[in-house]
Amino acid sequence: MRLWQSSIYLNLVLAFLLSIIPMYTLSLYISLSGAASVREEITKSMQSRVHFYLSSFEAELSRVIKSMREFINDADLSMLSTLYPNIPAYERFTMTNRLESKLFLLNNSSQYIANSKLYIPSMGITIHGSGYDEKPIPDEEIRDIRSVQYNTLSPFTMLGDRLLMGSLFPLGLNAAQSPTSIIKVEIPVQSLRNVLKQIPHTAEGGAVLFARDQDWHIASDQGERDPALIQQLKKLWENQGNDQKAGSGRFEIDNRFYLVTYEPSEILDATLLVYVPEEQILYPISHYFVMLIVLSIFSVAVIILFSYWIYRMLHKPLRVLVSAFRRVENGYMDISIPHQTAFEFGYLYRQFNVMLSRLNTLIQEVYEQKIRSQRAELKQLQSQINPHFLYNSFFVLKRMIVADDNKNAIRFVEHLGNYFQYITRNADDAVPLEAEWLHARTYTDIQMARFSRRLRTDYIGEPGPYGSVHVPRLIIQPLLENALQYGLPNKIKDGIIRVSFAVKRGLICIAVEDNGEELTDEQLNRLHAKLNARDEQMETTGLINVHRRLQLMFGNDAGVLVGRSSLGGLRTEICIPMKEEEPNVSIADH
Repeated sequence: MRLWQSSIYLNLVLAFLLSIIPMYTLSLYISLSGAASVREEITKSMQSRVHFYLSSFEAELSRVIKSMREFINDADLSMLSTLYPNIPAYERFTMTNRLESKLFLLNNSSQYIANSKLYIPSMGITIHGSGYDEKPIPDEEIRDIRSVQYNTLSPFTMLGDRLLMGSLFPLGLNAAQSPTSIIKVEIPVQSLRNVLKQIPHTAEGGAVLFARDQDWHIASDQGERDPALIQQLKKLWENQGNDQKAGSGRFEIDNRFYLVTYEPSEILDATLLVYVPEEQILYPISHYFVMLIVLSIFSVAVIILFSYWIYRMLHKPLRVLVSAFRRVENGYMDISIPHQTAFEFGYLYRQFNVMLSRLNTLIQEVYEQKIRSQRAELKQLQSQINPHFLYNSFFVLKRMIVADDNKNAIRFVEHLGNYFQYITRNADDAVPLEAEWLHARTYTDIQMARFSRRLRTDYIGEPGPYGSVHVPRLIIQPLLENALQYGLPNKIKDGIIRVSFAVKRGLICIAVEDNGEELTDEQLNRLHAKLNARDEQMETTGLINVHRRLQLMFGNDAGVLVGRSSLGGLRTEICIPMKEEEPNVSIADH
């Protein structure tokens, strides 16, 4: 009683029943309309196959007929059939060989050609693909070819069990005139039967090719085994009218229903008819009702048992999972659910443990980000009141005023104003890349007022469409300070600082290079180690501060890369991964 009162078990049973009731209702409807649908689809398939095979046969025989007719204009045949006595022996031999080669090509041009012969009465020889002899074409075959050529549209004539195609030259002969040449092609009946055998869908189905104006037909092997059925189909076809267009239907012959499809051919003057017993197609559907009833009873029993099994299988694991969620609700974040990998709930338990691990990691990262933000803010405040930078700036300004260089003094004061406005008034952690780029240029303009005699700064590229990308504040200036303080402290003249902007391999890259001469491999390795270190207590100033802030904002794909510059000194490069919302511009790989 308690089992049926369980909401989970009852809902499972009802859910399964509600899910299969529409299916069984639909099955009943399908069973009623299935026979008609299958019959229609089979008929369409038969029509398509009939049309395909008939078109292929027409194309093959049209090409053969065309090749036969081409002999009309053959110069060798015309000369041999009309001027034979006046042609030298060597030329007769050459012409005969050429005709023999053409007949050989005709014999091998189609699978529907058993052999072909060319009879020239004036010479008394018959040329074929492998030579020639003095055996003429029988008069009976010539009469049949003449009769078919001038009295019917069919290119065929049936002599016994042989199907022939032929033509008399010249065209337009009457009954009293003798032809100058006769070409005969024999079509292998067995080849046609093999082709007809491929058309039906079933073992008891068959295909028949009926001549329209002649009393012959060619049937597949199944039709040959049942000649009475072929006669019934022939009468049926004749009753339908053998000059009508392609069609199909369901006909009863000897208390048995057949699906019949037929299509006439004007080129062949014949009709291709395909028949398939209906019972072979619809036999599975007749047993569908019984199977449906048995399946329905079996399904209800399976639903009851399966629902109970699922209920037992889900109840305990769900209780474990719900209990774990309730502990998380109460603030316990150090729990873990043991699980089996092959168990169905193993994935849920594993993902629950991964979720808690990631939550703990995110909590730690948020805490770390806050600490680093506080440290960065402290260092930023310290840099704002750097006395050496102020002293040097005022000393340069004084020098310009004393030298009465008012134009440069005014420009220098504007740079100082923009510089201090950027680092003091903007409290945002992230700024547009364009603003950071302009601040870096302002900083170098101020420094160049001091060091213009011993070094220069080159800027290559601009942020352009990437200027709106937000980046942490003050990430370029520390790279410039590093180059001035550690890369070029002893450079008396010809010092170079190169700042370049590029987009490569999906990364926005800003590089600062110098041509200092004091960088050693040991110093470069130490700098690499500091950037890759994960020590939380490490002093995070300068390049390391920039590297950590970039990774906190953009992930591990971002950061600072160091290496030796092509100028000879240090190369520091900021890498920022592009995001989907950033401008869709072409990216140049370098």
